[in-house]
Amino acid sequence: MFKVNSYTSWIIIGTLLPIIAFSIVAGISFISLNNMIRDENWVTHTYMVIDKADYFMKTMVDAETGQRGYLITGQENFLAPYNSAIPLIDNQIAELRQLTSDNHVEQASMDKLEPLVKKRLALLDINVNLRRNNNTSGLVQNFDAGTGKQTMEEIRQIVDSMKNEEQQLLTKRILDTQSSVQTAGYVIIFGTLIAVILTIITTLVINKKLAERQKLERSNIELQVQSQELRDADIAKEEFTTMISHELKTPLVTISGYAEMLKEHDSILGPLNGEQIKAVEKISIETAKLERLIGDIMDAQKIDLERMKFNKKEFEVKEFLDEQIEIHSKLMNEKKIRFINTTKDTAVISSDQHRLSQVFANLIKNSVDFVPQNNGSIEINAQRKNGHVVFYVKDNGSGIPKEKQDSLFKKFYQVDTSLKRSHGGTGLGLVICKGIVEALGGKVWLESEVGKGTTIFFTMPRNGVNGNHAEK
Repeated sequence: MFKVNSYTSWIIIGTLLPIIAFSIVAGISFISLNNMIRDENWVTHTYMVIDKADYFMKTMVDAETGQRGYLITGQENFLAPYNSAIPLIDNQIAELRQLTSDNHVEQASMDKLEPLVKKRLALLDINVNLRRNNNTSGLVQNFDAGTGKQTMEEIRQIVDSMKNEEQQLLTKRILDTQSSVQTAGYVIIFGTLIAVILTIITTLVINKKLAERQKLERSNIELQVQSQELRDADIAKEEFTTMISHELKTPLVTISGYAEMLKEHDSILGPLNGEQIKAVEKISIETAKLERLIGDIMDAQKIDLERMKFNKKEFEVKEFLDEQIEIHSKLMNEKKIRFINTTKDTAVISSDQHRLSQVFANLIKNSVDFVPQNNGSIEINAQRKNGHVVFYVKDNGSGIPKEKQDSLFKKFYQVDTSLKRSHGGTGLGLVICKGIVEALGGKVWLESEVGKGTTIFFTMPRNGVNGNHAEK
């Protein structure tokens, strides 16, 4: 009886030690990852405050420019920048106050800024009215006083001080992020190493103890140990892959942030010449590509493991597609592509709006790569059919040959497999689209003809419940 209990104890110890070790590594890594995410969010918040401050100053300058043009010419059309800027300023002030609510120094700056802005806007309004009434002497008197210029300079100084405060916070937060990345790396490497060593040691001890038993019993126990080791290895590999993917994204945020800082004319890191700016822009572009690649790999893994999470809520499909037009309008304007939403249906659907936006982003990018350069056209649409909503993205690109259409939704598949193919990509975009659509209860397919373009359709159940899909 004693021997049986001894063997059982050793088996329990040998099984628990690796699990405990990996659990500790996972727990500490989880804390480290949370710290990285927190630091990353603060870095993003700092960039947002700086952008909002820059945008506010641009709006104030627009208001002054419009007023100045009107004072000089007396023509109402010169007031367009002024009229556009005035309604935006109050909201921008409110946004800046909200974004800096965690910083008492910047809140004090906001307390000084608001009355100065009101004062400056009032002076602008007085000058515009004096010009409308042809009161030249009043205008001359106002300009001689120099109040408007002095007020604007005080506004600019306050905004600059807020931006300097944010730049200092940005430097600190970037250092915090780097520290969190380093800590997470040490935890994963050394923690995993210790866990593996413990696994090896306990396995050797178990094997030694089991060798004392009869041959048949020893064989059975060895098989059980090997099976457990394989399961532990699969768990460790999955956790390690997920952690590494997250860690790869975190330094990319730092790289991207520094690249954006370097591109700024008044960067605290100093001005750059033309060639240096081009190099920094190349870094930004390649960093964004790498971020998308990591995101695609992580999403593909989540789909394979059926671990992708969804948050369903009701929204109107026409408004949703209008948002897609707005999101991708800059890219379309740069590429000179005609991009339209022809949706008339105002149907309401219950689904994951964020994931559907991801589907559209992949489908639209795919179309952008293949439409002609001079007269490219992309159309998006949605309409109800048999309890579902049928979405599509249609382009006038080069089209896809029939023999290649069946393989389009396979991992890493490229229509053009030559070494010098003109379009990049991982071949995961459409796979991710298919995985998301099917996980949400839908179905995806395409219609394409060489030389005439491609249309990719997918359905979504309106009530958000998986069921029979609409027919094509």
